[in-house]
Amino acid sequence: MSDVEQDQILDQFIQRARSDQSLRDEIKSALNQDEVIAIAQRWGFSIDSMAILRKWSKHTDFSKPTWLGWFDE
Repeated sequence: MSDVEQDQILDQFIQRARSDQSLRDEIKSALNQDEVIAIAQRWGFSIDSMAILRKWSKHTDFSKPTWLGWFDE
């Protein structure tokens, strides 16, 4: 799968999490990116660590894990 496809899937996963509180809570409880990837896979989204890293590099607030930066809370 290409980087572009991975990034699109990750964006779809994030959009789903923004609209689904139970998924958002699962992601927020993840301790590391491997857990986030496993959660995504359980929800039918195939992402890898490089997709997360590319998304993370777009964030300027590095004081919290990348997946918490996905939500405007």
